[in-house]
Amino acid sequence: LCERVLPKRIFVVGNAFGWSTLALGLINPTAQIVAIDICWRADEVHGLEVTNILAKRAGLNVRAVQGKSPDDVAQICAREFDGPVDLVFIDGGHTPDQQTLDFNACRSVAAADCVYVFHDVVNFQMVDSFVEITHASSDLIGSLLLRTPSGMAICYPRSRDASLAPVVRVFITGNLLDTHLHAPHSSTPKAARQLLP
Repeated sequence: LCERVLPKRIFVVGNAFGWSTLALGLINPTAQIVAIDICWRADEVHGLEVTNILAKRAGLNVRAVQGKSPDDVAQICAREFDGPVDLVFIDGGHTPDQQTLDFNACRSVAAADCVYVFHDVVNFQMVDSFVEITHASSDLIGSLLLRTPSGMAICYPRSRDASLAPVVRVFITGNLLDTHLHAPHSSTPKAARQLLP
């Protein structure tokens, strides 16, 4: 995916101990990556420190900072980036309402051709929220990535479909067209629920 998106600025909502943040840094060595975490517990503050130490040792342009989504997203992105975000990884509060808030906050700081990746959508029962996000964003194509361990999802601009669809299709269960939410057989929230056990 990143080989096709070639992101310059990546924003991560939810850092914990930085596994995904650092992975994105290793995958995209020329990108600038900023992650935020609200840090409800002291361990998560330590997680920011660990992420920043490891990023520095690996020579990555990665920075993890304390911040709350959606409240702090615009201010942190304005401070940390020199332009709009072109890849977002949402792995924050893990509730349907929070996922929607995270997406809307990120959309406000993103480039028009930004790609949005959502973690744990199926495992944390956030499918309906994701479907609503996709249907409210007619310029985006949304897909549930049911061949990922946590049931991830992705939204990306229609203008990127020719480039990204071959990658996305690898992670869609091939015989369930409803996993591609803006495909010719567009789904409804009810249809999305029927995909799940």
